[in-house]
Amino acid sequence: MKRLYIGAVLTLVTLLAAGSADAHSQKFPMAGKALVVRNDGVSARRSFSFVSEKQITIVPSHDPSTVTTQVLVVGGDGKSELITLDPALWKRRSGIYTSYKYTDRLGLRGGIKSVTFKTASGGGLLKVIGGGPNWSWAPSSAQDSVWFFFRVENEWFCSQFGGQYTKNQSGLVRAKKAAAPTSCPIMCGNGIVEAGEACDDGNLNNNDGCTTSCTVGSCAGTVYDSTWEALQKVILQDGGCTNAICHGSDAPAGGLDLRPASAYADLVNRASSISTLDRIEPGDQDLSFLYNKLAAATLAPNGPSIAGSPMPAGGNPPISADSLAALRLWIRAGAPVGGVVEGTAPLLASCLPPAGPQKIPPPAAPASSAGVQLYAPPWPLPAQSEDEVCYSTYIDLTGKVPASALTPCPDYLGGAAQQCFRYHSSTLAQDPQSHHSIIHMYRGAYDWTDGGWGYWSCKGGPNDGMTCDPTKPTVAPPAGGNCGPRSGCTGEIRSSVACIFYGPPDYGFANNVAPTFGGSQEPLSSTTYPDGVYNTLPLKGIVVWNSHAFNLTGVDTTMEQYYNLLFAGPTDQNYPVQAVFDSTEIFVENVPPFSTREYCRTYKFPVNAQVSELTSHTHKRGKLFRIWGPPNATCTAAGGCLPNAGPPIYISTQYNDPVRLKYNPPLSLTGADSTNRTYKFCALYDNGATDPSTVKRFSTSPAPPMAIAPGGPCPVSETRCIGGPHHNQLCNGSNAACDSSVGAGDGDCDACTLRGGVTTEDEMYILLGNFHVVP
Repeated sequence: MKRLYIGAVLTLVTLLAAGSADAHSQKFPMAGKALVVRNDGVSARRSFSFVSEKQITIVPSHDPSTVTTQVLVVGGDGKSELITLDPALWKRRSGIYTSYKYTDRLGLRGGIKSVTFKTASGGGLLKVIGGGPNWSWAPSSAQDSVWFFFRVENEWFCSQFGGQYTKNQSGLVRAKKAAAPTSCPIMCGNGIVEAGEACDDGNLNNNDGCTTSCTVGSCAGTVYDSTWEALQKVILQDGGCTNAICHGSDAPAGGLDLRPASAYADLVNRASSISTLDRIEPGDQDLSFLYNKLAAATLAPNGPSIAGSPMPAGGNPPISADSLAALRLWIRAGAPVGGVVEGTAPLLASCLPPAGPQKIPPPAAPASSAGVQLYAPPWPLPAQSEDEVCYSTYIDLTGKVPASALTPCPDYLGGAAQQCFRYHSSTLAQDPQSHHSIIHMYRGAYDWTDGGWGYWSCKGGPNDGMTCDPTKPTVAPPAGGNCGPRSGCTGEIRSSVACIFYGPPDYGFANNVAPTFGGSQEPLSSTTYPDGVYNTLPLKGIVVWNSHAFNLTGVDTTMEQYYNLLFAGPTDQNYPVQAVFDSTEIFVENVPPFSTREYCRTYKFPVNAQVSELTSHTHKRGKLFRIWGPPNATCTAAGGCLPNAGPPIYISTQYNDPVRLKYNPPLSLTGADSTNRTYKFCALYDNGATDPSTVKRFSTSPAPPMAIAPGGPCPVSETRCIGGPHHNQLCNGSNAACDSSVGAGDGDCDACTLRGGVTTEDEMYILLGNFHVVP
């Protein structure tokens, strides 16, 4: 599930040759020409195919790569999982007739290897081919009937076979000439809770609280409707926080009522009575006072320093580490009052519905005299997809910045002929599905009308898709760029790693015409520079948003960002901030299956640098990132640099929530001896050594999104066995070579070496931070 796609959400309009269907209908019966399901006991030889009769006409202007597409096959003795196809693998083919082709030779998504939509004068065609070890349904007996379902966004097509079988036995079903059914039935397994179903999660796991027959099944824990409901019971009530002497009366301690009817309203975005922090700050547990109070007890003696006593109080024991971890996940997901946050059910020993995507609550914009808010309108992120996109917005802050914050632009932002403003702090809020955000300010030679930005239109809101002019923010489209609430005027949204090949002719990471002025790896990231330090931004220009996100849930969502900048006062305009971004050996990783390796290198600060922040970036197999302060001799990862013997100044173990080490006041690095200004940073990568199930796999590693990007599946000749008597032996892509005995069919030849790359199945190695220089 680590692929890339691009597109805007469109509606698929379908006509049936047997008669036209209502464009708003949800289900479309279709005649089937042929169906084959084969299983001879060897997983690698499983096969499946479906071909419709030529009766479907699909309007060519609608593209399945822009919406969720799924496959489901249901027989009398079982069914496939609900298979969500990878949006990035759809290609449009134009000719006399338009067709859409999905190709995945490895069948990474449920075994589906190819899908074809084809329009023709005599009717369209739908053809699906799959099989191999990822195909989940193996019929064990003759079938009374077999249903085939195919979804494109909210439209479901269905066929029923059962009248004419050429083979119908254990391991092989072959049928043909199925007339279109009168209607598409309610079907357990399609991921939608319909009439008569208690639940429907679309998977084949009977032990997750929802069975394959769509009834509530066994689950090791109490059933809750949402993560918040489970947290409220497990942490607040069971933890003793709601008793009458603490926070469970009409006159609760600190004015905080944690009883069910009041707890959410009293916690989320509410100021603490004894701290400068809010009780819950959606997106950041470190800025949430309740989390810190609970962590102080659970993580003692290494918990955070807090005002007052740790919680729970009154002799109640600390909450468990798992409960604290669930609270952290919920806060980082935006502290939603409803819905389920991925990963919280097992931590709370609870039964929850399937997790869904989360949205960060839109933060309030600063007061007009204090700062400005920049907004990145929504871009689509379908279910079970990953993408990295670039798109542009236009800002004109003329007349909105106080004269005390105005300044001529420095050379790297266009020079003194243009006007800039200085800001002292920033807060970036983005939806929790984000892997990273990097925000650029374009300072090249082309304006917003250049074709490199693509077609400018409203994204989100009531005017979604309408042409707009971003330079007229107070005028409604199409004459202007006032697209309405939760919307904005942007250039075309395009998939691009690091915005390579994006924008007008002079745009590019090598041309330095789009310097970075913001970004984060977290849902909420706040930075206040040290006293006297500022950053700079032009009043007018094109902002480029590089957003990378993934949606692991079965529900489509969108990605938005809000960037609040607070103006620098007169006393905070002495020194410009400078960024640490050492990616020199970003793709150095080379970790064989079932092993760990650690890579180290050094970073040298300039003379008189004042270091205010250090942090790190890896992907999910980066299990430990450490930094050692001076003195250090210069060394590189490629040259065999080793960790220091002494204790590090920085330890981070969460790749998606790295520690941010802040110095207040900043750490001063002076003197001519460079060893006293040199830091060493090391990253440890675990490729299935601790848990073999987490090894990088050939079958789940996508190809790089563009030819010049590194990463992807390892060469087949490097694949190794996972588990069994031949564990970690070379197998050259053959599952049979890993079988426990000849012909057993239980081998798994899929393990890969972990290397550097741009998707979350590959790795990165980066040191980040901030500093300024005092002359």
